[in-house]
Amino acid sequence: MKIREVQIEDYIQIKELHDKYNLKILDKVEWSKFWLQNPCMKNSQNTFPMGWVAEENKRIVCYLGNIPKEYYHDSKRFIVVCSHAWVAEANYRLQAISLIDRFFSQKNVDIFTVTTANKISEQIFKRYDAKKIPFQNYQKPMFVVLDMEKLIYSFLKYKKIPLAKFIRKLFFYFSYIIFYKKLNFWKKINTSKKVELNSTIDEKFDEFWEAYKLNFQNQFLQSRTSNWIKWHMQNRIANGKAWIMSVSENNKILGYAICSETNNEKIELKRITLIDFVSLKDNQEVYISLIKNCIEESKKRGYHIFEIIGFKNLKRRIFSNFKTFNRKLPGFPFYYKSRNNIHDNFLKLGKTWDPSLIDGDSF
Repeated sequence: MKIREVQIEDYIQIKELHDKYNLKILDKVEWSKFWLQNPCMKNSQNTFPMGWVAEENKRIVCYLGNIPKEYYHDSKRFIVVCSHAWVAEANYRLQAISLIDRFFSQKNVDIFTVTTANKISEQIFKRYDAKKIPFQNYQKPMFVVLDMEKLIYSFLKYKKIPLAKFIRKLFFYFSYIIFYKKLNFWKKINTSKKVELNSTIDEKFDEFWEAYKLNFQNQFLQSRTSNWIKWHMQNRIANGKAWIMSVSENNKILGYAICSETNNEKIELKRITLIDFVSLKDNQEVYISLIKNCIEESKKRGYHIFEIIGFKNLKRRIFSNFKTFNRKLPGFPFYYKSRNNIHDNFLKLGKTWDPSLIDGDSF
């Protein structure tokens, strides 16, 4: 069996592997852009592989993606790599660990992250001394229900409980009566800031990032320059699967929110997730206005739930004011590994982290 770095020409076989195990993957054009236009790939003096594959007789049987990113803490720049879509044919699961070896053996990397671990894979990552981020709430998403009837339908489909349409309707009416106040509470929340739906990602985001980075030097922050935001979100925004909303004063951004579609097609659940949520000086009026407007936009676009995963406790408390529902992920998804103890000194502190899906490998 041969292990080598991923090439763009591998897309067809990588897609087949994704499809076989029900993993999402971009189409070929967007997938190529995602890797080739990554700012670290384009601008760094170092080279980073797109990932690794294992081949048996020229057939790809294992894959692991490798996403380089740029982070800051205390005015220092860090190169971080995030694993992506570790997948293997059933008969090659043991050999797939060799790809993890390649991932954690990379040079010119300060910190390694894994953001989609599950109950099985997290045991493997722990063997490489990867640690959970010191933020247990990352395992506890919060959500607002926008269409209770559709959510019930998806839940029954997930549980494989066949019910006649009439019974489902009764179940819906019963649930709606019980949760009426909670389901409609968000509509009553007052906002004080004007929120706009951004059509362009321009230099105003660069100005905001410089100010935000100074505000929160003690936090471990992924770069949010306009180039990084465009790389991460522009295709999804163009395809109607994401949006950015912001609050501005005197032509300067005070804060913004990024929402991205995270549907579960298997159970026909239309879900939108808040993946980034930032404001200068943690302005609570800005946060409340952004959340309310994002929920309204989600409702308008026909999503069944509006969800957040992660975020520091201050932001979670604000979100809880919207009378959210909660769930728990089956495993803890977010792990990190540092190259030296100096980095560990700040990474082990809960106040260092404000984690969300923007830090992850989802696209």
